Amino acid sequence: MAKPFRLYVCSDIHASERAWRKFLNAMRANVYRVDAAVIAGDLTGKALVAVVKGEDGGEAWTASVLGQRRVARTEKELADLERSIADLGYYAVRVTAEERAAMEADPALVRRHFEEKITGRVREWMDLAAERLEGSGVPVYLMPGNDDDFEIDPVLETSTYCRNVNEQVVELTPWHQLVSMGWSSPTPWSTPRELPEEEFLDRLSGLLKGVRDPRRTIIMTHVPPFDSGLDTAPLLSPDLRPTISAGDVLRGPVGSTGVRRAIETFKPVLGVHGHIHESGGERKIGETLCVNAGSEANHGILRGFLIDLDANGVQRTLRVEG
Repeated sequence: MAKPFRLYVCSDIHASERAWRKFLNAMRANVYRVDAAVIAGDLTGKALVAVVKGEDGGEAWTASVLGQRRVARTEKELADLERSIADLGYYAVRVTAEERAAMEADPALVRRHFEEKITGRVREWMDLAAERLEGSGVPVYLMPGNDDDFEIDPVLETSTYCRNVNEQVVELTPWHQLVSMGWSSPTPWSTPRELPEEEFLDRLSGLLKGVRDPRRTIIMTHVPPFDSGLDTAPLLSPDLRPTISAGDVLRGPVGSTGVRRAIETFKPVLGVHGHIHESGGERKIGETLCVNAGSEANHGILRGFLIDLDANGVQRTLRVEG
């Protein structure tokens, strides 16, 4: 009997340096004995943190991190401060008080800083992956998610190790092809990669029509299928605040009807998803096993799934974290 193919799955690393280095270390040592790893989108972070020099008239650097004022008086303290910001998935920007004021008055300036930071970190990550994982025998297949700006795409394409498989069909296991779709259905935040449900379904279905055997296909979509239990999140009011009833936050399904319809139509063996950080787990839709590893990358926790596959389908799963 052929040895099962072990797949490591994670998602939503969101620029957390600590989570990315944990991923690379785990793959380099191959502590899980995997044959390949996939990352289901959202590589980049969402916020800049101004690290301001001389705000109090001295030479110290100050920053507000998670509501706390942090001060760095030496180069080592400054490096530690910037690393702690990066571990949270944010981007530190060194500025003077005048430069910070200019950024607060000019959204275009903030945007330029943000684009520089997100592309810079993704480039560093791809270089580090090539350095750490070359010779490990663990290929890495990834894609952008809805929060990832298009500026990172050229950086991903130049990676010599990690492969961007967004909107592609690739050979993954000896028996299965991987179909990937990094876009999401619409969200309240109008993120960079969103599509109306019908267009999303058309693109995903077009990819799935090109596979050898739908039942021997793994689909990786950043957004999970609607009402699957992997897409439960707080329901928001029109002003984007959680809806409260009787003192409790109301929760409900926020996934994609297009993904669900594609799964019900093509019946792939496995669905790999992310996007909804608090809805990690596994569920069945018909004969398709769907997984969402969940994410706590902003706390430095790397969540993942190990999935063993063979010619007959999924043999076992195990949720892991580190």
